[in-house]
Amino acid sequence: MKRKNIISLTIGFAFLAIAITGILLYIKQKSHAAEITHTIFGLIFIGFAIFHIVNNWSSITGYSKERKSGKIQKELIVASAIFGVVLIGSVTEVFEPIAEAGRIFAKKRQRPENLSFEEIKTNQDSKGTALRVLVEKNKETKMPVVAIWVEDSTHKFVENLYVPAKEAQTPKSEEEAKEGKFELSDFKPESLPTWQAKTASKLPLSEKDTPHENFVVNSKTTAKGTFYVLLEVKSEGKTEVYETKVSGGISKLTSKDNALIKSGLVEIL
Repeated sequence: MKRKNIISLTIGFAFLAIAITGILLYIKQKSHAAEITHTIFGLIFIGFAIFHIVNNWSSITGYSKERKSGKIQKELIVASAIFGVVLIGSVTEVFEPIAEAGRIFAKKRQRPENLSFEEIKTNQDSKGTALRVLVEKNKETKMPVVAIWVEDSTHKFVENLYVPAKEAQTPKSEEEAKEGKFELSDFKPESLPTWQAKTASKLPLSEKDTPHENFVVNSKTTAKGTFYVLLEVKSEGKTEVYETKVSGGISKLTSKDNALIKSGLVEIL
């Protein structure tokens, strides 16, 4: 067997493997197997390429200099210039748009949102049914004011699940508003007209204002059988009422527009 033939054929197969896996990596099909294959054949390619260069050193030097005069060939200058431009463009990330263009072939992955919920406990001394109300607000909803209550199967008020003691307001100062600061005032029942007309008790069930972000209310209700859970929310002058019929398991709170609350769930525990 001829060593040169083995080296040349091995380099050819290694190049084929590197080319295929390189295309897969370029279009962001980064499976672990593709990365391993690309790396292993890359090392093989380097190793056998060294042998190939050693065996063909006289030819390579012939490409670089004229044998008689010793002058540097134009081909060496052009090849060196191409190598230099590509190397500098890659190191300085100038060619990043080209390198990342393969993303258009990649599958779009939806990143799950990292949601957190502030926990609120109410009616803990009650002997009723334990339930949980999860409220995920829309990003556009700012400084909401929320009340949550229960009505029986005939829509008669039963009890409150959550009523804030305070409500947040945008400060009059533009500088404080830009800094995200806000002012607190006592909760006004008239802020939530539907709840005010229904409720039999306007006493707060929390010492603070409504959480500005997502929150969950762990509470209890004395309602029996099928009942309704209602939530009224106010934000920047707009008010919405969300409602769900509860008979067990998990129920979804909905309103006509669903503009202020992204997701509202009621779960019987």
